[in-house]
Amino acid sequence: MSTVRKTLAGLPAPIKRQIQERVYPKLLPEGETAPEWHLQSYDDSWHRHGRHWSVLVFYVEDGGKDDSEQLQDFQKHLADFDRLNVKVFGISSAEAESHKAFAESIGVKFPLLTDRGGSVARQFKACMQFPLTGPMVIRTVYLVNPERKIRLGNRGKPSVAAIVRSIEALQQATKTGM
Repeated sequence: MSTVRKTLAGLPAPIKRQIQERVYPKLLPEGETAPEWHLQSYDDSWHRHGRHWSVLVFYVEDGGKDDSEQLQDFQKHLADFDRLNVKVFGISSAEAESHKAFAESIGVKFPLLTDRGGSVARQFKACMQFPLTGPMVIRTVYLVNPERKIRLGNRGKPSVAAIVRSIEALQQATKTGM
């Protein structure tokens, strides 16, 4: 864990929130067109946003406790995402070998993608850039519809069950013209 993360982790919640509100970049707003991305998974396959719903889970590091829990929660709901034709992607700067070992160790079956240098995380406002240490990923989740519009953005570890319910409601609203 980086020194910055250790320092932030030890602060009381109200102070941590105030710092985050001032320092973290603003999330991409709902309705904005999501940036284009094209990233490689540990199995050498390439992925990009297609004509489907996507959940992008930007996470800090392979093997981190919070990251493991969050990705395992998405894995538990993978049947729901499949039923709704939603693709889930985990994204971090770790290399393929690390992603492969991590996915196997926690039982994750969806693609973990390598964002070398954090360029996609920067486009999605999911990191802070520091001059000497480079980008620091901020745990962030986005829901993107088939037209590449941001439908949901959240920091931290939002409820995956709530994300599934949101997708169901948004897909129903799309079908009925709401």
